[in-house]
Amino acid sequence: MADRGKTMKDESNQKQYSNVEAVDILHMVANLYIATKLPRDYGTGENYTSVEVHTIKHIADNPGITVTEMARDYGKTKGAVSQILKKIEGKGLVYRKTDVENENKTHLYLTEKGEQLDAAHREFDQINSGESLNLVREQFSDEDINIAFHVLETWLDVRRDVHQKRMSKKKNKTKNK
Repeated sequence: MADRGKTMKDESNQKQYSNVEAVDILHMVANLYIATKLPRDYGTGENYTSVEVHTIKHIADNPGITVTEMARDYGKTKGAVSQILKKIEGKGLVYRKTDVENENKTHLYLTEKGEQLDAAHREFDQINSGESLNLVREQFSDEDINIAFHVLETWLDVRRDVHQKRMSKKKNKTKNK
């Protein structure tokens, strides 16, 4: 495998990806990753969708996050995020706490059950998603992989900013009509 990896590395360093090719690869990776919409047991004895567990993870990583902030992070409308939150709140995984300075603003936190699901999901991903990443690690150095994920994180931040600017322009156009 090491020889194959070296060849793949050499080829990938030479290839120049157009915007269309790069976006298509990102789209395919995202679709493949979230293709399983079927709920599964992540180790808690109950079934959850990948959207639910990753929403839980995002709240765990950002305790006190608001719906508006989550919508920005996910590039979705507040309504779409609220629908997901309604489901996981109904399952006893998340609770809202009103802001002491602004009663119209609420912050999201995990319940104990949500924390247990988050821990189980992280362990599940470490083992199961690690399988794919470990195969990639056989073909690329840790430095290469870290660079790739750094680029993806930067791309995600830039994409969020572009999305926000487009949404603001769209909102202003609608207001001015």
